[in-house]
Amino acid sequence: MARRLPPAGARKRPGGGWEWRFTYKGIRCSVGAGNLDKLQEKHDEKKREIDAGLYTTNKNITVGQYFDEWIDRKRSVLKESSVYVYKILFNNHIRPEIGDIKLKALERRQVLALQKKTSTKIAIPKGQRRKKGCNGGLLVSNNTITLLKSLLKSAVDDEIIIRNVAATVPPIKTTKRPARETCHRELSDEELRIFFKYADRSIYGNAFRFMLCTGLRAGECGGLEWQDVDWKEKVIHVRRTMTMGENGKFIVGTSTKTRKSTRDIFMNEDISSLVKMQWEIYTGLHGNVMNLHDPVFPNSTGGHPTEANFYSAIKALLDHAHNDGVKIVSFGTHAFRDTFASKAIRAGMPPNVLKEILGHTSYKMTMDLYVHTNEEDKRQAMKSLQIANI
Repeated sequence: MARRLPPAGARKRPGGGWEWRFTYKGIRCSVGAGNLDKLQEKHDEKKREIDAGLYTTNKNITVGQYFDEWIDRKRSVLKESSVYVYKILFNNHIRPEIGDIKLKALERRQVLALQKKTSTKIAIPKGQRRKKGCNGGLLVSNNTITLLKSLLKSAVDDEIIIRNVAATVPPIKTTKRPARETCHRELSDEELRIFFKYADRSIYGNAFRFMLCTGLRAGECGGLEWQDVDWKEKVIHVRRTMTMGENGKFIVGTSTKTRKSTRDIFMNEDISSLVKMQWEIYTGLHGNVMNLHDPVFPNSTGGHPTEANFYSAIKALLDHAHNDGVKIVSFGTHAFRDTFASKAIRAGMPPNVLKEILGHTSYKMTMDLYVHTNEEDKRQAMKSLQIANI
């Protein structure tokens, strides 16, 4: 069968999917889709809208109408979770303020007014965690303006407007602490000892130990299924992660966070022991009947746990410790990943190997954000340093 050629005016997007720009009855249009069949359907649908007098021309299209077209095109290249967050941000903050303004009439002053108004809001869109030390309103405001910038840039590309009036609007500076000091921090041996004293009573105790021993992300750990465990080769296949669907509900994704995140983790004795313990729990509940799609670390209902489940469990355990008079600075699941990375470097693991195990695309991400040093590291480094006499 001959390979189907794209129609004239259609192009493949760098990030995936197709876009087709065309002129019909003097009206310039643009449609997007994940494949050529769907692209043709969108093309024909747009022509029918024009024939029926339902199409809004570039001259009259509003910010809200353009967003609806834009997000529909973006579905072919964005993850469902991103589509969901974009829709929440736009519908909650942009549409009520400037959604009815025509794109051609939008002014920079209106963008600045939107920024100021959203900066006073506290609510964080579902799907985004509030960052410790960061004003919730400022986070919402900066994310909202970033979305608007992308939207208007696309409108420039579609030749609806000449200039992106939001392009020069700077983000509002926040007083948030660096990520290395909040969600990204290494846990000390004493913190780990105390935490797991309590965590071993939790349904997620083995999951927390597993993340510490493998460096897996919380979503990857939650998405791990028995089909991913290769007992013969002693390998864990990381092939998916828990993600948010367009409806705001968490689902088992069909891929990992990035292409580089799809990887294999070789099981050492600690990892094998944890997986075997989970297997014993699983067979104790299900007998010899195994579903390959069942999670290795299930939640209380037997389903795939989400990052939110893990965070809630950690908070409850830390609160329990606090009530016993034991204080540990709060942390999230990323702390297990950071601790794994830091300990791996101290044990002599080459940075390029660690980068692959963590599923990173760059050394900068691995070494600058995930690998931490402490006072003992500095002391030992200086102690072993030898400089020739000059």
